Amino acid sequence: MSRRRTLVRPRTAFRLTALGILVLVASGSGAAAPAAEAPTAQPATKAGASASAAARQRPVRSAPRRTRHRRSAVADACGSLGKRRGPRPIARPGSRTAGCYRVGVAARSINPERDGTFAGQPVFLGGYGLGANPITGSRPATGILDDGIHVRAFSVSDGREHFAIADIETQGYFVATKDGPLGLVDMRKAVEQRTGGRLKAQEVLIQSDHTHSGPDTIGVWGGVPREYRRFIFRRTVAAIVEAFETERPGNLYYGTANGKKLLANQFDYDRQNKVLDSDVRVLQARDARGRTFATLLNFSAHTTVLGSSNTKVSGDWVQAANPLLRKRFGGEAVTMVGTLGRTQPADRGCPDDDRRADRDAQLGDEDVQSLCSIGAYARRVVRRAGRAVDNARRIGGSPIVAARSYLIKDTAVNAPILGFNLAGGPIGVDINRSLTPPWLTGNVVGTVTASARIGDVLLSSFPGEAYPQMPLTVRKLVPARGYLTAGLADDQLGYLIAPYEAYPEPVRRTFFNQRGDEVSPVDNDNFAFNVSPTMGERVICSSLRGAGEVFGRGLRYREAAGARCLPFATDLAMPAGADAR
Repeated sequence: MSRRRTLVRPRTAFRLTALGILVLVASGSGAAAPAAEAPTAQPATKAGASASAAARQRPVRSAPRRTRHRRSAVADACGSLGKRRGPRPIARPGSRTAGCYRVGVAARSINPERDGTFAGQPVFLGGYGLGANPITGSRPATGILDDGIHVRAFSVSDGREHFAIADIETQGYFVATKDGPLGLVDMRKAVEQRTGGRLKAQEVLIQSDHTHSGPDTIGVWGGVPREYRRFIFRRTVAAIVEAFETERPGNLYYGTANGKKLLANQFDYDRQNKVLDSDVRVLQARDARGRTFATLLNFSAHTTVLGSSNTKVSGDWVQAANPLLRKRFGGEAVTMVGTLGRTQPADRGCPDDDRRADRDAQLGDEDVQSLCSIGAYARRVVRRAGRAVDNARRIGGSPIVAARSYLIKDTAVNAPILGFNLAGGPIGVDINRSLTPPWLTGNVVGTVTASARIGDVLLSSFPGEAYPQMPLTVRKLVPARGYLTAGLADDQLGYLIAPYEAYPEPVRRTFFNQRGDEVSPVDNDNFAFNVSPTMGERVICSSLRGAGEVFGRGLRYREAAGARCLPFATDLAMPAGADAR
């Protein structure tokens, strides 16, 4: 093993849930991203609020800080980095060459005040019903459930190339917003600026966990104060930058376990919609002594364990899962939700034994019930994650990380959603997605897909609640050893339905009940809040393009889809990274 100092060369450079409308709308502000200033306390609105704000500013426990000069000194712990010259080799599945990655994790609280407000204004929760008005009602937050919501970031590098993903525990987030550069693409650009171009916007992926007890940061159910979105913006950028700057060397392990019993399929009776993306996936970083210091959990279950009666801010089962992952495996944890279209958590109840365990807590009965429910489901998921860790195998071969993002455009045909985006304010449905190109041009919606590889593991992102058939199609055509799926990533376009054959049942259920013997308007909202019948297929084709490019196969995987991708040839004219320019 060489003792020469290694060099690490930094790069330069609607949905209406259950009656709820998810946002498809288009966004895009050409304004420059706001400076990612250090978090500052918000003005207190009552006695004691300043203390609450101060507590909120303290970051939650995250990976220990490490100074940059130590990167070279510790690189030899699992194989020296940065010595390669010339083109990076493409790692093949089965390669026995040892390799080492760099991984960092960080987190920040994004809670509003303890009473659920922010800067004296209400924070509405999103996911159930529609709008905020006397007819449809509203759900302003009345407090915070336990330790509340966070943004968590996971960063990985091969010593030259980088990739970072962050999960924000809110109902959803748009790529860009009407009222200034506060969207996800602006956050990604701010990360690039803060890191001096070492972590590029194209290499950053940001999703929301889609909690139905989270702040309505898209404006469908009453929205949140602009100041609160600025606060979330700053904290998200800070978490990603910290994860990147505190990366340390480690070996990566990837494993899966079957989680089908944890899921409920809304259309399990329909032959075209029976499949689920049910794997519980784990990507885990371990140091030279085999100790885990970072765990990334990936699972496709709606964050709807808590129902519409809950009015406390919560990240739902994801909020409960991360502390359980830390306790079980050690180190830090990030949970990434996958494909959520027509997929719900099974058995959301609170077992008697679990409820008894919480009876002595200094909490009200409703909070005890809520914590019991999300905790019980999270424990089931984490137990399956333990199986995935047991099945995990080290990612071998030369360390390789690559990430690409893509701007795609599709014609929107859902007039109600477009209408709410343009003029929904009077009824409390002031959808805040940008109305400017490239995010909206007439009725053409622009959005983002992304693909990344970590060794021989492929990560694909989807800008909404994707049907399970979408990642399964990618998996069928791309021969990677492992797969990760990021839902509601870099945008939120409501339901993404694909392939075309999956549409008949969602269309029928928009007008009739399951038996078909009663007219039931919006009995199921999957088709009602689908931006266009072609967006899902377009996203699949873009994901196949991304997989080919990060694995050095060009358009091979996209071409393997045959005629299905031919109508979307115009997307190929836009180079990778066009979304973040």
